[in-house]
Amino acid sequence: MIIQSLCRYYDILVDDKDVAISRPGYSSGKVSFALVLSPEGELSYIADLRSDDKKPRPRSMDVPLQEVRSSGIAPYVLCDNAKYVLGVEKFKKSEFEKKFNSTAPDYTVLAGNEKEVILVHPRSQECFEAFKARQHEVFDNLEDSGIRALLMFLDTWNPTNFNKHPKVVEYADDLLAGGSCVFECEGVFLHQKPSVRRVWEHSHSSNRDPETFTAQCLVTGEVDMVARVHQNFKGVAGAQMSGASLVSFNDDSFCSYGKTGKRQNLNAPISESAMFKYTTALKYLLGRPDYRMRIADTTVVFWAETSGTGCEDLASLFFDPREKIEEDSGAEPSDPARVQDLRKIELLGDILDKVRRGQKIHTEDIGADPEANFYMLGLSPNNARLAVRFWYVDTFGSFIVRAARHHLDMEIVRDGGPRYASMYRLLKETVPQSSDNKAASPLLGGLVMRSILNGGPYPVQMYSAILNRTKVERSINPIRAGFIKAYLLRLARAGLTNLSEDMITVSLNEENPSVPYRLGRLFAVLEKTQADTNREMKSTINSKYFSSASTTPAVVFPVLLKLAQHHIAKSDWGFKTTQAIEETLTGVDEFPAYLSLEEQGMFMLGYYHQKKANYKKKEEVAGEVD
Repeated sequence: MIIQSLCRYYDILVDDKDVAISRPGYSSGKVSFALVLSPEGELSYIADLRSDDKKPRPRSMDVPLQEVRSSGIAPYVLCDNAKYVLGVEKFKKSEFEKKFNSTAPDYTVLAGNEKEVILVHPRSQECFEAFKARQHEVFDNLEDSGIRALLMFLDTWNPTNFNKHPKVVEYADDLLAGGSCVFECEGVFLHQKPSVRRVWEHSHSSNRDPETFTAQCLVTGEVDMVARVHQNFKGVAGAQMSGASLVSFNDDSFCSYGKTGKRQNLNAPISESAMFKYTTALKYLLGRPDYRMRIADTTVVFWAETSGTGCEDLASLFFDPREKIEEDSGAEPSDPARVQDLRKIELLGDILDKVRRGQKIHTEDIGADPEANFYMLGLSPNNARLAVRFWYVDTFGSFIVRAARHHLDMEIVRDGGPRYASMYRLLKETVPQSSDNKAASPLLGGLVMRSILNGGPYPVQMYSAILNRTKVERSINPIRAGFIKAYLLRLARAGLTNLSEDMITVSLNEENPSVPYRLGRLFAVLEKTQADTNREMKSTINSKYFSSASTTPAVVFPVLLKLAQHHIAKSDWGFKTTQAIEETLTGVDEFPAYLSLEEQGMFMLGYYHQKKANYKKKEEVAGEVD
């Protein structure tokens, strides 16, 4: 199902003129430099193709197919790294001393310092010779001035002259850092010339793997050549730098039904064309920051079976509403980027209003087809392979409704700050400030995502983590309060608790009869009473009693009420404070000995609501005085 969906998406991308995606025989390469050759085959200069960012990034270019490179020597065509193109390699000093025997040198050191050594050795020489032979193999019969110049350059290049060429020395460190190089002659990249592409495509189609056999493809159902090795993927957080496979067999124990002679991926016959389509489509998604996001250790990509980017842009907005606050962003109100962000947030708000009212989502509301199939794929690293953490399939309209319901359930009264919490910020609330590892638990990310996508209750593990952090740090912010409210609301909606939905509100509900909720409100009232009496007090009831008050009220509140009498006696607002305490305690016949997890959530929700109400009343009083 996953591979079939990716293959269909590739067909959509190929037909979209606004999308640059590799065709059969090509792949997207990260190119850092172009070696500019004269018609006589001399290296004229080196062009830096990287971006001008603070940290330069390679340029993505459509180059001849770069298949999985194992531990053996396997040169690419017209695009490769410096070890293959120039026959030179760089090692750290410690690694160099371990690998090479100084008593019997079989290498040539070109340059070095206390940290690194640049040298030519038998392996790098073999890589260069293999690269040269590969270019001759493919292009020997092509009469093209640029190709002739390339072949002359390779035939005359001596790797030991690396540090003698002034243009090479200028970019030596960057060339040896691992970036790929292409070739340019007479103002044209060789791999982009029509005549060169025709020769390469003919060579690629006729150069079949001798171990490949024909079988019925599991994806297309057609009889075709089966891909023995599938391409690796880069861009999955935590995976190997060289890439990881989604489909791979590396042991006879994985083979079955008499197919032990079928090595590697021949055990699961997927045609070369289907393999190319699904790998190219997934590489395209992983290479687009707006089509992917990270949830703990899981990299999530999403796409819709429709042309254009409307669905993907809106999905990205729901999971990462990058709302900028004017006073923090430093951007002018008329700044185009800020105006665009505000429009996106307004669109999100309009969609939430429609979902709140139970209205159907139409194309004109979201700028995309709500009936289009929508997919989400969660991938996590597993050594040299990728593990599928989750797979979601639905219509885009249904996805929007469930994502909107998540934000509506998280809605809480606040006094500024972003209105909508991203997945990253939500999961970050589970990580203690004192923790050395700032990453959220991988388990929580997947569980929360499933709850959002299926509309069910949120995971109790996430709820417990936020409760514990709130009690330890004695602080509750809008994101923590919003999730506590959302957790309790979904439990009530599913009938898994005695709480009713109308008891779980966005802001203060003075009519709420829940005892834990009233106790949370009472704690906020007592805290305010203490703060109003002595504003310079360093140790407050919050720092001493918040955790125990939210867990064992019967032990703590009698002490707090006794202490409050001293503060009331000193306060100019004693009568109003006493009245507030009495109103809050209405319906509380006795203090519970212990509060369950759900009741602790109601306590914190009441505390948060009352604090926001206290703050609002304080502003109103200040306004009346002015």
